[in-house]
Amino acid sequence: MQIQRLSPMFSAANLYRLGLLAIVLLTISASARSAWALDVEFSGRNVRREILALYDSRHEKTPQTTRIHQFTEMPLNWLGYRITYVDVNGPLPTPTDTDRYRGLLTWFIEPIIPVESYLNWLDQVTAIGLKYVFLAEMAPPEPVSAMALMTRILARIGLQPTNQFVAVTHKLSLTNVDTAMMGFERPIDKALPDFRVFNAIPGKSTVHFGAKSANRHGEINAALVTTSKGGGYASDEYTIYYEPNTERVRWTLNPFVFFKQAFGDERLPVPDVTTISGRRMYFSHVDGDGWNNVSEIEGFRQGQVLSAEVIRREVIEPYPDLPVSVGVIAGDVIPNLGGTLVGRDVARKIYALPQVEIASHTYSHPFDWKFYETYDRSKEVKLIEMAAQPPMSVLERVRGAMFKSAGKTMTADKSNKYIAGSSDLPRTYLKDPFDLTKEVQGALALAESLSPPGKKAMLYLWSGDTTPFEGAIAATRAAGVRNINGGDSRLDKEYPSVFYVPPISRPVGRQRQIFAANSNENTYTNDWLGPYYGFFMLEHTLDNTETPRRLKPFNLYYHMYSGEKPAALASIKHFVNLARTSDVIPVTTSRYAGIADDFFRVEIEQIDIMSWAIVNRGTLETVRFDDADGLLVDMSKSLGVLGSNRHQSALYVALDSAIARPIVTLATRTDPVEPVGDAPVASLLSARWTFSNRIDQPCGFSIDAQGFGPGEMTWQFRPNRAMRITTERRGVRLSEEIRWADATGLLKVRIEASANEPLNLRFECHD
Repeated sequence: MQIQRLSPMFSAANLYRLGLLAIVLLTISASARSAWALDVEFSGRNVRREILALYDSRHEKTPQTTRIHQFTEMPLNWLGYRITYVDVNGPLPTPTDTDRYRGLLTWFIEPIIPVESYLNWLDQVTAIGLKYVFLAEMAPPEPVSAMALMTRILARIGLQPTNQFVAVTHKLSLTNVDTAMMGFERPIDKALPDFRVFNAIPGKSTVHFGAKSANRHGEINAALVTTSKGGGYASDEYTIYYEPNTERVRWTLNPFVFFKQAFGDERLPVPDVTTISGRRMYFSHVDGDGWNNVSEIEGFRQGQVLSAEVIRREVIEPYPDLPVSVGVIAGDVIPNLGGTLVGRDVARKIYALPQVEIASHTYSHPFDWKFYETYDRSKEVKLIEMAAQPPMSVLERVRGAMFKSAGKTMTADKSNKYIAGSSDLPRTYLKDPFDLTKEVQGALALAESLSPPGKKAMLYLWSGDTTPFEGAIAATRAAGVRNINGGDSRLDKEYPSVFYVPPISRPVGRQRQIFAANSNENTYTNDWLGPYYGFFMLEHTLDNTETPRRLKPFNLYYHMYSGEKPAALASIKHFVNLARTSDVIPVTTSRYAGIADDFFRVEIEQIDIMSWAIVNRGTLETVRFDDADGLLVDMSKSLGVLGSNRHQSALYVALDSAIARPIVTLATRTDPVEPVGDAPVASLLSARWTFSNRIDQPCGFSIDAQGFGPGEMTWQFRPNRAMRITTERRGVRLSEEIRWADATGLLKVRIEASANEPLNLRFECHD
């Protein structure tokens, strides 16, 4: 072992603030909290969900390019946290302004400037109790003049620095190996990476991974991953591992466990964007790319059927129980730009289907959104003139001549220089100058013009590189629609890490781009070069983001060109059939995008030791409690709670969307069967529909329902209870039946009536 000496530094300073009794109570076991609840007066408080993340724009230009966004934001979102990014080179929040933050997170590797002013600020905010979590280095290059200051800061998270750096590690032995924390996606190397030596202050921090050795320089006892009441630390080489041969990344550190403990392992309700009515969400959206491609599939090829028409017939129309959001590219259906009238007719047929949500996939289909942030038509024209157009095959020329003689326009003319043959040009349809208003409002208006009267466009699907600039996102919100796309979530053998599962969104200035929950077939087919069956691999990601923790909904996201190839179409049909037979709840894509937006608005008020009010939740309908096997929802003390369900040791609590400020109260679980108490009479476990406006009656309740497909639902009643179930719409009775709960109180119901339009259900005791 070789030890390099660093500059003399760090006298120990063991400064810790005393925690409030309420905070202490929140860190003890659920059963103990329940037992103490009657004896301790609890003072209400707001749960801090916001993490302050500092980055250095000299090295990481924007928040979305930071290590924090790319690696840590998804696990932090999953834990319920939202992140505010601040450039360390600009004004930093005043110490009093940091009261709103749960903690501070940094991941500095490159030198920052000015170091000393930053450390003075860091000293102030940690002194007043802001939790501090840092990965890699605290403030490189860490000048000698600031060592006393750094010692004081580090003491608050239970660390004592030394002047040692270990470069050769083969004689070291491991200590305090927390297997729940380390070896998450990759085993710890036998030959440890080099590290700087920090000592843990006894009793002030928990060491989750360390190394020690003794030699002529003295004993080394390094803390490499630690957490404490003041925050946490992970040495740089013990967080992630980059495999140069495969160019893939894996986590060595378990980010879910680390951040949960570093930012305070208290129980709190997590606003959840994966689940409604106790079931994993399913949503699907289709980008219009390839709309006018002629299908090569047997049975369609002979009739020159468009890919979009194949998708309509094979994937959309036969599945009225599965909503799908379809985004047409305006240029594809405007002949003056290069589109076709046949494609326009297909759009009308698709948008007339009740399960189809109207969306837009832009007007001119930008590939390079940044090019249009500071648009210069002269530069675009120059690119157009320089671009080489792809040659047309003999078959394409003959086909074009046949349709021209019939007075029809079939496919886009590849010889037209104003139609991009690839993403080498910044957008597909280049004839008219770019206009943001037309690109957004014009595209949405065009989609609505092809829809039945009164059916509105609800969604804007980003195109090309899916990295819209701030003004473009703002334009979609000004138009009153949600936005989605980007992220390209994968978690399979080719992309074997949660690193490849993106967070909920991408921050862009003051705007927010919502990411799709799964990637599309383009990433599975090598940019549509094949193999065209590659999209079948999506199933691995669906499985791996469902267990051991539900990270994402089931999102079937594809392009119209999947109607061109037999294998691609087969893969899409596989997944719609999988969705139909799975315990999911189908929702529109705009609904998911709304829930994702509202994740960042939700506020949580803790009103008792085991009771929370959910505020400003908008469209969000579920909160989750992790590690909740020993807990259940106390329905008699909750407000606006429909019920709960369990998945992977988590408790998913369904909220009544009609209640603006629901209150969730937990209790200790003593029986494997979920009891419901005296009131209300029933609790929802899971359903394929969404519910709201529950009104309890002496022995029963009424509730509004809406959804796609049959009304599969499971309720928890008293054992062997008989219930009369009546279904109505606008006062007209549609069905009535009597069903009995089983010996455990489970009552399973299936209602065949369509709930595309809201229904009212009445459950009444039948004696």
